[in-house]
Amino acid sequence: MVPLQNEVGEAVVTYGWYFLAAYVMLILGLGYMGYKKTDSQDDYATARGGYGFLALALAYAATVASGSTFMGIPGMAYDMGFKAGYYAMIYPIGIYFGMLFVARITKKVGDRFGSQSVPDFLGDRFQSPLLRLLAALLSLFLLFYIMSQVVAAGWMFDAILGVPYDVGIWLAGLLLLLYLTLGGSHADILTDAVQGAIMIGVMALIVVMFVVGWGFDGGAGAVNAALESDQQWSTHTNPDNPIFASWWVIFLLFIAHIGFTVQPHLGNKFFAIKGTQYMKKFMTVAAIVGMALPLMFLGGVLGAAQGLQLENPDAVIPMLFIETLPPIVAAFLGVAILSAIISTADGLIIAVSQIFANDLYRKTYVPWKGDDPEGPRVDQRTLWISRASTVIVTLVGVAAVMTPPQYLSVLLWVGIGGIISALSGPYFIGNFWEDTSKTAAIAAVLIGFGVYFVIHLGPQAGLYEGWYPYNENPFASTGIGFVVSCVVTYLVSRFTDPLPQSHLDKVFRPERATQADGGVTESQPTSESPDNH
Repeated sequence: MVPLQNEVGEAVVTYGWYFLAAYVMLILGLGYMGYKKTDSQDDYATARGGYGFLALALAYAATVASGSTFMGIPGMAYDMGFKAGYYAMIYPIGIYFGMLFVARITKKVGDRFGSQSVPDFLGDRFQSPLLRLLAALLSLFLLFYIMSQVVAAGWMFDAILGVPYDVGIWLAGLLLLLYLTLGGSHADILTDAVQGAIMIGVMALIVVMFVVGWGFDGGAGAVNAALESDQQWSTHTNPDNPIFASWWVIFLLFIAHIGFTVQPHLGNKFFAIKGTQYMKKFMTVAAIVGMALPLMFLGGVLGAAQGLQLENPDAVIPMLFIETLPPIVAAFLGVAILSAIISTADGLIIAVSQIFANDLYRKTYVPWKGDDPEGPRVDQRTLWISRASTVIVTLVGVAAVMTPPQYLSVLLWVGIGGIISALSGPYFIGNFWEDTSKTAAIAAVLIGFGVYFVIHLGPQAGLYEGWYPYNENPFASTGIGFVVSCVVTYLVSRFTDPLPQSHLDKVFRPERATQADGGVTESQPTSESPDNH
């Protein structure tokens, strides 16, 4: 996409750089605050027990509402019309429905065992280093998610700041490294909370612009009338569109997103809340904000109705601002969307860095060598690996998207669909059913991922043609993988032995386990309960 060269475009670029400078100062300050809070590897990885419900709810919602929500989904709406609204409005319902099932127990058990990631949590829950390793390796697919955020940031630099895409993606990487390498999870949560509040304002403006029919006489009805017939709100499915080919694949989109919270960059957030007594407020606020933000898709519909001519559909929101709003407002909103993109990328990078530092090094390599994974030297070495991994993961994510993809929403699901298909069974079934066996959890990971690979990844890699629309629809393929993973977990558990009762007591009944160990209460500092909230 070529930046605007007229007077309006130049004014937007000028104001955009002013706002970007202010934003950089803000994140540097928050990054320094995070650095001051980071004394150990656990601080860097989880910010355990460091935040109240409001800040963490805003951070969680901002992390969920990524560059896909603010650019990718509006881009789909620009091309497909109101049908994209099914994706925009269904996906948060699935995500926050799934969160209700697992947030509280993930917090309690994760704090009790000192888990620092979702793969680590699964390894602790099932007493299985192999399961931890498999989950960690599969979680490396989050690199695709990181790539999609970098792409979105690159387009924002191009549209608002006049920086070519291939330069903008490197600037986005630099912004992330400015604060993440210092403050880790603390910096991630602090910046995301502020960015979440900004994102609410941007979403509200888009909704108002759509409702009043910005640029039209007649409100939202006039916007709908200006669309092509297959984009209007009376058209719900399209057999030629793999994302909305039928009501069945739309339903699978909902099923797929129930497992969305299994991703490490979201599961890690549960460890940061001050205590389980705040979980209800946290989940309520996060759900309300998170279900409102995808209304951004209405901006894509409005841009299509106005006839904006775009080289890349994902740029519809910044171009809508540039074309219809005063330059200073367009510039501010553009930088605000850039901050929204950054708010997801930072959590992803921290999560992937923990795969290398905690899951692969501290919890896998160190025990294999016969050393103590909880020793102070190992802790400091793990913290160093975390910071180094943050740099490497960011650079790899940027370098991988020198050529941008067509749709951000589809790119990010290439990776996370495999994670959800593999881990959902052990994570969801294992959190509620004590008799879930270690064998079942491992089988579900392998079979669930295998199903997703056969249905979607294989065709995407060009190995064979596949079955339409699943070969081209990662959401429907993930929905099937989610169901398979859960069913396999249940069925295999029925025919295999559960974990020892002593371990299950530590997971589900800590008061009984501590009494059996000599009457130590959970509130006392022990190796099994590092958090005293």
